[in-house]
Amino acid sequence: MATGIKGLIVKVNRKPLIFLLLLFVTAALLLWARWRPAQRFDLSAVSTSDFRLVTWNVGYFAITANKNMRDLDVNEVSNVLKAIDAQVVILQELGELLQATRIAGNMGTNWQAYSVSTGHNGQVLTILSPLDVEFEEDIICGGRATKGVTIQDGINKSVYVLGVHSPHPARGMAAKIASIRCSIEHARTRSEAIRLVAGDLNYNFEENRSGGLYTDILTDFGDGTIAAGETYYAHTRIDHVFHYPKTLTVVQDESGMVDLDTRIADIPGFRDHWPIVVSYQL
Repeated sequence: MATGIKGLIVKVNRKPLIFLLLLFVTAALLLWARWRPAQRFDLSAVSTSDFRLVTWNVGYFAITANKNMRDLDVNEVSNVLKAIDAQVVILQELGELLQATRIAGNMGTNWQAYSVSTGHNGQVLTILSPLDVEFEEDIICGGRATKGVTIQDGINKSVYVLGVHSPHPARGMAAKIASIRCSIEHARTRSEAIRLVAGDLNYNFEENRSGGLYTDILTDFGDGTIAAGETYYAHTRIDHVFHYPKTLTVVQDESGMVDLDTRIADIPGFRDHWPIVVSYQL
């Protein structure tokens, strides 16, 4: 009887040890993913003489349901964007519409935010620009709202920008592909001389495979981020900028990790997407 009780105690005591071991392994993996050697975003490498577009998913990698950006990161995200000095900024996974307005205010007096609630877990997508916007619209693609604006780039050319956040793969490939196809097809119908489709498409295109979605896109669009490298911690490139006409000159594309302040409270995880800057010669 004593032996049986002792064995039972050993079995019971193993549970917290196993839990602690799993917790340690999980923490180690997260730290590795956060600090593993990666391309760092070089703000000084961004040219200031061309048309620059930034796309950045500013949400978090987290085990919580709410992965959207918190208010306490608004100022620091604004500072990064001001240093890049772009003409157009597209942000995904803001936590509310007011965050976009605050970031625009931090950027300068001429900056305006054109935002839409995507319809998924309170997420907001916004397009920010100091340039004159002649037209804006919301389009539902793959079950999520996207935002389109037409701007003047300063040299009498109209530029249509469509900000996209396609559904996560967990919601099914069909919805994600429908979102991408819908976005590209909509941009094809626009009459502006230059059209840019950018954002977190949640799709790692297989560029070397003939046929399929990527080949279809490249029939009349160019890939402005093909040389940017990975944009997500899982060694993938799921944030993209496609441009029309496909002959548009890409002066520079840059992607890299931006480390914001380490926080202990109020942040559910770390930012797992890297900002992308694409500079075009218009």
